[in-house]
Amino acid sequence: MAGDARPSPGYYVAIALLAVGLLAGASLFLLLATRSETTGPPIDISGPQHTACPVGSHAPVCYTFIVANNGHGPLYATCELNAAPGTSATFDDGQLVKPVSLLEGQTRDLSVRVQADGSDTVSEPHMTCNASAV
Repeated sequence: MAGDARPSPGYYVAIALLAVGLLAGASLFLLLATRSETTGPPIDISGPQHTACPVGSHAPVCYTFIVANNGHGPLYATCELNAAPGTSATFDDGQLVKPVSLLEGQTRDLSVRVQADGSDTVSEPHMTCNASAV
């Protein structure tokens, strides 16, 4: 009978390769579609830690923030202070914004002076850092 010819072994190999390719493509799509979004280089900022103010700083309260580069490679960050209501906060050099360069695994202490604006209550400031890889 002429219509009962069996497919060659190459046909089965081609079907198997097609199935493996489709499975690999679907896996890659799922991997890329479900990965977490990264907003920038990994920089870690500690909460404010109360410290003694240096003599002559004219500030009643001082804090230290520790900024750490937890990524792979150097990064450059711009850190900005946000004072609590009723207070003013500045870095040790009197600025509100501080540039920070960190090598891989490096940490840096940033000193902050806080003063009350007309009241006796001083609250801790908040600091944010926008970082980019160098």
